[in-house]
Amino acid sequence: MRRPSLKLLGLVLILLLPALVQAGPPPGAPTDKDPNAYKGLSPSEIERLRRGEIIVLKDFSREETTSKGMVYAAIMFDKPITEVWSLMTQGWRQEEFLPHLDRSILVKKLPDGDLIENRVKILVVTLTFWVRGYHYPDRYYVRWNLAEGYKNDMKTLEGFWQYYYVDDAHTLGRYGTHTETGFGVPAKLQEFLAARDVPESLGRLKKWVESGGSWRKDGYQPPPK
Repeated sequence: MRRPSLKLLGLVLILLLPALVQAGPPPGAPTDKDPNAYKGLSPSEIERLRRGEIIVLKDFSREETTSKGMVYAAIMFDKPITEVWSLMTQGWRQEEFLPHLDRSILVKKLPDGDLIENRVKILVVTLTFWVRGYHYPDRYYVRWNLAEGYKNDMKTLEGFWQYYYVDDAHTLGRYGTHTETGFGVPAKLQEFLAARDVPESLGRLKKWVESGGSWRKDGYQPPPK
C-alpha cells in the first residue's frame, strides 16, 4: 500500500487550516478577558454561566421596589458575537419572545439606534410606552431609556447590554435594567415591569437568539401587514 506523499498531506492541512484556526474577536469587541466581563460573579456562578444558566445578580423580593436600583444579569449565548449583535439590535422583534409584550413596533430607525413603541398587556390592562435605543457597534454596547416627548404609561425605564467575545461560537452578555411603573398600576403588572421575571424573559431571549431568531413564544401572532 502506497503511503500518502508529503505534498498530499500538505494540501490536506491547508484545506483543514481555516476550520482549525479561530477568527478571533471582531474589531472593537471586548473579550471575556476584560476585567468587567465576569465582575461580581463568584467562581461557582461563572461555572454555572458557562453551563448555560442565567445568573441574576440582584433580584427584587416582593417587599422591595425598583427605586433601590438596577437588576443585573449575565447570560452566555451559544452564538458568535456578530450574530448576537445583529439580532439584539432588532429591538422591535421582542414581541416574538417576551411574555406579556403584545407589540413592539419600530417607529423609526435612527443613525445611532431606533425608536420603538411597546405595548404590554396583562389581562385587561395595557401599558404603552416608547423606548429610545442607542447602539454602539464600535464597542458592542446597547443602552435604552424612555423616549422624551411621548405619553408613557411608565415612570422610569432604562437598561443596557454589553457583549463580550468568548470564542468564535460563544458570547457573554451583561445586562442591567431599572423600571419604575409609578402609582396606580396593578401588582401583577408591576411584577413584570420591575424585572422580577428576568430569568424567564432572558431564558426566552436566549432561545430566540440561539435559534437565529426563528423561535417564537406560544400563541404568538405577527401583526397584520
